[in-house]
Amino acid sequence: MTGYPISLHLQGKKCVVLGAGKTAQRRVQGLLQAGAVVTVIAPEPKPDCWNKADLTYVQAYYQQAFLEEALLVFAATNDAACNAQIVQDAQALGKLVSTVTADAANLSDFSVPATRCSGAVTLSVTTDGKAPALSAAICDALVPALADCEMLCTCICTLRNTWKKTIPEQRRRAQLLRQITASDTLALFREQGQTAYLQYAAKLSGIVPQEKTAILAVSFGTAYAETREQTIGAVERAIGKAFPEADVYRAFTSSRIVRRMRQNGTQVDTVNEALERLKQLGYTQIFCQPTYVAAGKEYEQLCADAAKWKRSFLHLSVGVPLLMHTADYPHLIQAMAESGIIAHEAHRAYLLMGHGTAHAGTLAYPVFEDWLRHCGYDNVFVGTLGGVPTLEMALAQLKKHAYTEVVLSPMLLAAGKHVQRDMAGEHPASWKSILEQNGYSVTVQTQGLGAYPAIQERYVAHLRELMASQNFPETK
Repeated sequence: MTGYPISLHLQGKKCVVLGAGKTAQRRVQGLLQAGAVVTVIAPEPKPDCWNKADLTYVQAYYQQAFLEEALLVFAATNDAACNAQIVQDAQALGKLVSTVTADAANLSDFSVPATRCSGAVTLSVTTDGKAPALSAAICDALVPALADCEMLCTCICTLRNTWKKTIPEQRRRAQLLRQITASDTLALFREQGQTAYLQYAAKLSGIVPQEKTAILAVSFGTAYAETREQTIGAVERAIGKAFPEADVYRAFTSSRIVRRMRQNGTQVDTVNEALERLKQLGYTQIFCQPTYVAAGKEYEQLCADAAKWKRSFLHLSVGVPLLMHTADYPHLIQAMAESGIIAHEAHRAYLLMGHGTAHAGTLAYPVFEDWLRHCGYDNVFVGTLGGVPTLEMALAQLKKHAYTEVVLSPMLLAAGKHVQRDMAGEHPASWKSILEQNGYSVTVQTQGLGAYPAIQERYVAHLRELMASQNFPETK
C-alpha cells in the first residue's frame, strides 16, 4: 500500500514525542525546525543535547493523558509493547501517530521520510518503510542539486510576486511560469546563472523584477531599554536616514539577552529568525551590517549564519565591524575625538574599556592603542574585560606617567551591564573603584559609542561600501 505524501505546516502546533533515544532526538530536531511546540516524555533524565532546546521535557512513564492536546504523536521508546500501546491510545483519541517499532508500517498512521532541505526546497524520499537506508541514500545522491534548486526557487518566487502585481491576466502569468520552468530555461539557469535567467524572464514578460531591499542591523544587544535606544537604536536610525529606500530591521546575537528581553515582553529576533522573517516578507536583497567594535566570535557566527541563507535571496552580504581594515583605526580615533570621548591633554589620562575575548579578534584593541600613539594621543589608554590589554596592563602604563586624573569611558556600542557594573559600579572590583584605590581622581563617561553621531557615521560608511557594488541609492 502506498502512502499519501503531504507537507505539514507545524508552526505553533503541539506535538508529543515519547522516548529520548537517538530516533526520538532526530524527530524532535525536525519538529523544532518546523516551529512545532514539542513535549517530550521519557522516564530517563533529560539528555544534555536538549539543555538549550525550546521544548518541554517531562520525566515520567507513559500515560494516555499525555496525548490529549497533541496534533501528532511519535512513539519512539525502546519498548515495542509500550510503542504499540501508545499507537492504540493515540488512534482511539483520533490523533495521528507514528512509531519506530519494526512493524511500523502496519501500525503507524504516517511514516517520516528521509529528508534533506535547502531553504524553501525540501527533498523527501520514502520506500514505505521497506528500505529506509535506500531512502537516505537516494536523498544523499540528490543533495548536490538542492543548492541550485534553492536559488532557482528564490528567483521564481521573485518573478511570480512581481508578475502578480503587474500582470492582471492569470492565463498570461501561468504561461510565463511554464516558460521559465521549461527544461531549456532551467538549463540556462544551470549553465549561465541567476543573472542570465532573470534577464531572460524580463525579456519574456517585458517587466524587470522589482527588488525589495532590507538592511539587517546585527548587534550583540543589551537588555537595558534606555541605553538600547540611545545607542543601538540611534545607529539603526542613522542607517535608515542614509538609505531611505531600504527597510531597516534588528537582530541580536546574544541568546541570553534575547531570552531576557522576551521574558520581559520585548520581542527581538536572532539572526536566523530575522532572515526567515525577511524571506517570508518577500525581501530579495539583504545587507547585514554588524554593530560590533571588533571582529570576534560573534562576527564569525554572523557570517556563518548568513552563509546558510545566501541562496534564499537574490543578494545577501555582510558588512564589517568598526575595526576591520587598517583605515578604520585612524577614522575611529578621529570620530572619538570629534565626539569628545578622547582629547589631547597633558595632565589628564583617558582609559577606554573594551570588551575583549579569548578570540584573536581582541588583538584589534592593542592595535588601536598603537594607532592612538601614532595619532599623538599619548594620554589615551585601552583595557579590556576579557582580552588584551587587561586593566592591569593599562594601570601599569598609567603609572609610568604623572597623571592624577583619569577619564573612564566605554569602548562599547551600548552602555549596558558591563558599563553600569564592571566599569562604573561602586563595588570594590569595578574599574572606577580600582582606579580610585590607586590614587586617581576618576571622571566616568557612561555613554556608549552608538550614541555619538560621528560613530554612527562610521557604521554608515561601512554599509555604504558594502552597498556600493549594488548601486543602491542613498541620501547622505
